[in-house]
This record gives sequence, C-alpha cells and structure tokens, in this order.
Amino acid sequence: MGFQVDVNQEKLLSIAIVVLLAISGIASFVYYRENYYDDSNSKMNVWVDPVTEITGPGNHSHDNMSEHFLMTNNMTLIDYHNLNCDGQLEPETDPENGWIGRPCNSNFKNTAPTPGDNSEVIIEGDFPDCVEGCYAYVAAYNQFHILDIREPNNIQLMSTYYADIARIIDIKVTQDNNWVLINHELTNNELDPIPTGSELNSGMNRLDLIDVSDKNYPVKRAEWNNPPAGFHNQDVHVYCDWDNAPPTQQDECHVFLFGADPYPEIIAGGVGYKGTQIFWAPDFGSISPLEGENESSRPIERHGGYTPDPATTCGGTVFNHDNVIHRHPITGQLLLYAAYWDAGLRILDVSSPPAVPDPLGLSWPQNNEVGRWMGCSSANDGWYGPDGGGHAGMSAEEWTSPPDGNGNIHYVIPYDHLVCEGIYAGTPEPWPAKCGTGYEDPNYGLNWRHYTLIAPEYGSNANHTGWVWTIDTTDPAQPFLVSKWRLPGTSTKVDENGNVTTHPQHYIPGGYIFSPHNGDTGLGGNVYWAHYHAGAWVTDHGGIWGSIEWENGVPEPERGWQAITTLGTTHSRAYYLAHGPDWIDEPATELAYDLADCWASCMIPFNWGLQYDPRGYIIISEMVSGLYVIQYDGDKQADYLFPPLYDQQT
Repeated sequence: MGFQVDVNQEKLLSIAIVVLLAISGIASFVYYRENYYDDSNSKMNVWVDPVTEITGPGNHSHDNMSEHFLMTNNMTLIDYHNLNCDGQLEPETDPENGWIGRPCNSNFKNTAPTPGDNSEVIIEGDFPDCVEGCYAYVAAYNQFHILDIREPNNIQLMSTYYADIARIIDIKVTQDNNWVLINHELTNNELDPIPTGSELNSGMNRLDLIDVSDKNYPVKRAEWNNPPAGFHNQDVHVYCDWDNAPPTQQDECHVFLFGADPYPEIIAGGVGYKGTQIFWAPDFGSISPLEGENESSRPIERHGGYTPDPATTCGGTVFNHDNVIHRHPITGQLLLYAAYWDAGLRILDVSSPPAVPDPLGLSWPQNNEVGRWMGCSSANDGWYGPDGGGHAGMSAEEWTSPPDGNGNIHYVIPYDHLVCEGIYAGTPEPWPAKCGTGYEDPNYGLNWRHYTLIAPEYGSNANHTGWVWTIDTTDPAQPFLVSKWRLPGTSTKVDENGNVTTHPQHYIPGGYIFSPHNGDTGLGGNVYWAHYHAGAWVTDHGGIWGSIEWENGVPEPERGWQAITTLGTTHSRAYYLAHGPDWIDEPATELAYDLADCWASCMIPFNWGLQYDPRGYIIISEMVSGLYVIQYDGDKQADYLFPPLYDQQT
C-alpha cells in the first residue's frame, strides 16, 4: 500500500509506516520505524501513505489521544504544556478585578487537569536571541494564555486572562509585545446564541485591548463594540509614520485593525457593510502600558472597508475569512492579503490610510486592490482575462467545485522573505550561482521569488482534502500559480455492501477531519500547515521555481501561468500529529483530556494553529491538549539547539 513521496538523503532517516485503525469513517494512526538504505548505502526516507479513511465499524475512540500517534522520524517533540495555570480549570469569580489576569505557578505544568478549548496561537519577541523576551499567546475560547518561550525546551506559562464573555477565536499582539487584541465573535452555537434586536450590542461582538507589558498581570484597558457580529479573524498594524493623521496626533502611533467580518451582508442602518472592515482607535496613543484603569468603552471608528467586485468573483461564495498584514520585500508596500473563499486571494495596498474616514469602504481601500488570484479568469481581458496569466484556466464551475478541491480559500500566508534555490534573502553568502547577488542582480535576479500560500477549508468533502496553492507574488500586481500540493496518498472507502474501493486521494468524511487550517512560513522554502486531525505538515517550496517547465524553455513570469507547461514541485518533508507528551505513560488519563463542549470538533487531536519560531521550532496549538514545541530536523540551527528535556519513546 505504499508510495514514495520524497527522498532527502542528508536530513531524513528511516521508514515511517502508518497502520490504520478505523472507526466511523475517520482514521487513527500508529507507526513504527526502521532504518532504510538504498543500494549506495546512503540514508533515505520513504513514506508510506500516512492518512487513510475507512468507513464502517472500528476499534478505537476519538477521545483517546494515544490512539492517534503519527509522526515521521525527522520530527521531535521538544516540549509541551497543557496550559493549566494554577491547578484549577477556571479561576474563582472576582467581580471587582475580573479585568485582570492571574499569574501562573510553574508547578502545575503538565500535572493538573487540562482546561482545553484552545484555538489560535501567535508568537512575538526579539528573535532569535530573545534578550528582551519571546512569548506565545494562545486564545482559548473564554481565556487566553501567555507563555515564555525563550527556552523552547522549557516553556513556562506566565499568566492566564479570563474574559467575562466567551468565543475568543483569534488573538493578535503588537510588535512591541505590550498589547494583545482579542475578539469576541457571535456564533450560531447553542452555547453562545446570537443576540437579536436590542441585544445586538451584548458584548458578544466585542474587541478587547489587553495591556500585557507585565506578562504576569495582563490588564484590560479598553473595549470596543463591533456590531453586528464581531470578527472571526483579524490582524493589527501600528502606524507610527501616518502622514494623514490628525494634526494633534502626528507624533503618536495609531492602531488599525483589519477584521474579517463573518456576516458581511448584514444591514445596519440601511447600509450593507463590507466583508473586510478596517477600524482606527483614535486615542490608542493615550493608553500607556502599566497605567490607567479598565475602561468599559473607548472611541473607535470604522475607517474603511473592502469587498471584491462581484464582476470579478466568478460566482460562488464571497466570504472574508482571514486577513494578514505584510510588507512586501520588493515593493515596500504595506499589503493586506485577504482570503475570500470562492473570490480567492485579494491583495490590497493599505500603506497610507486616508485622513478622512471612509466608513462604508466606498473608496479606501476599495480602490486599492493591487492584485488577485483565483482559478478561473475574472476579467474579459488583460492579466485576469481568459488569455492572461493570473489564473489557472478553470471555468467558473470548476473553480467553485469543492469535490475537486478548489475554492473555499480560508487562509493566506505570504512569505516574509524572498527565496532562491531553497535559501532566503537573509541567508549568509556565498549564495548559489543561480541566485547571483540578490533580486536586483541583472542576470540572476529573476530567480529570487516571493510566494504566497493559500488553502481551503472543508467541513466535509466526499472527494478531496483541498489543494494548497503556491502563488508567485514577486510582483503583487501580477500573481500567478506555480505549484499545487495536497495531502499525499490514496484512501479507501467501504460502501453499504461492505465492498472496499480505492479512492485516488484523501477526502473529508465530516467534521473538518483532514482539512488544512492555519499555517506559517519558515526560513528558506519551508512552510508549515496544521491539518486538523491529520497533524502538522512541513512542505518545501524552495525548489519550485527551478522545477517549473516553461513553454519556451526559459522563465516568463510576465506571461504567468500561461507560460507554464508543468507546474513546479512542492515536496513533503515531515508530519507530526499532536498526541500528548511522550514521557507520560497515559497523558489522556493523567491530564484529564476532555472533548470539552465540542464547540469546534468532537474529535481529538484537533490541530488548530501553529507558528514558526525563527530559531527552528514549530509551535502548535492543539484544541484539547495544549501547546506543543516540535522541531523538524531540517530546521536545526547550530546556535539555537534546545534538546528535549524528557526521554522520547522510540
């Protein structure tokens, strides 16, 4: 049943063979390892299909982490924290100081019951040396956690902030590590029923600004209502050189929030708001860390908005799910990368907010669309027309077809850097000859590329897990497809008569089981994705440009996709399924893992988000069990080796 994915003779070792234990249409994983050598006696890595679905009765339980053990031999668990702060699952009620977080006791690390309900994780600090500090912030439904990660093999929970209302899905932190922004999102959930009428401003659509300058005592300094729904995801940017700022605030820094509204077409005051909403907190600069008291409300104004022009969407669902702020390494533009479901990837220039607010988003950044990408042609001519290079030659029906793994673009991650032959622009020279002196090299600058990764999300899909698309955004005004990747391998199905058939690719029987979710880029060409129940995957995109087959034998990015006869190759390098700490015999029992309230999924593990630590580590947020630090062998850096402090099972 096997197939070979990749061979990396220098970095990868052994066979990882995955055996299925099946139940109710969803898979579990076990593995064993053995050394493998080819005829030349060089070390190789051969992967046998790690993900297979079999319908019908089985013999394992999805509330047992130990029955979902999946990893390749080039991944190591460095540390783990079950995110218990003080031995309790919830803090004692303190109505007078409910807006102040509580410090945590290190004695309860991996000894007390596990609170669970974890979602997004974000890291910030002065990497790689962490002199000022490096921290991870984990959203956890009705609380968030702050962890000290300066020693990846000895992460410490510093404090937990318990919010007075729930549904914290996303979390963002300013670059100075002083401010955390959390959202409270209305949901169609029995636990958090959507308010109606006069209850619309009940707080379930709130934004909270938390002072985290003292990591042991996070304090809420401000809150803003964001009717009608709040945000599902957001990003934040602090402008300290805003030329259009009011004259009295020219010397201040200004916080702008770029929110993905889950209900973009709700009518408020007779006006339909845009899917991407941008807010400015005018007096943010007057809030000082460690000073002041909690304030229930502060002014916030809607400064702009955006939604794709319907004429450019090819039909299908137009839904802004995720937003990412990023400064382009070539153009210098501050860009908003928005994942817009069937309307694909949208790239907007938000470098200079206007002096006069545009709350309906009639012009800003509506008129600042720099580029877009979707599989179908989205114009009658030009780059996005049928003969242009800014799509993949699909019909509208093909692009919006979930069974084919298309559309449903949920997440977007732009590279922080340029990549060439598997190295990045910050790599010490000498560079390979094909990379010349950098992207401005007159002969070899073409080989320095900027990529943006987009991926779908499916709650169910009878045919596919969905593609991870690598989009060349070296010129953000002319993005084009250069590579495609999906979970490798085939799968099996059992029909109502018990007949087993081979399926050409993995599919999602239900519950988001193998869907890609959130990701991050590393150094060089590595990309890291959380695939919910299929674990965290490392893929290598660094050699894509050199593996493309061009129609005329030479790269022609000015023609885009139309000039490509064979897309470049994305390599699978490693995978890891969070399963609890290896050094605890029965972590599920000892740490009291619980499916909690099943607000996202009734299966564990459920890998929600991850972040790449530039010292060579991957930080994973698993919904039920907590936070993991793992390392891919290919990411090891001699100056930042933090070996695991616990014996690993072999």
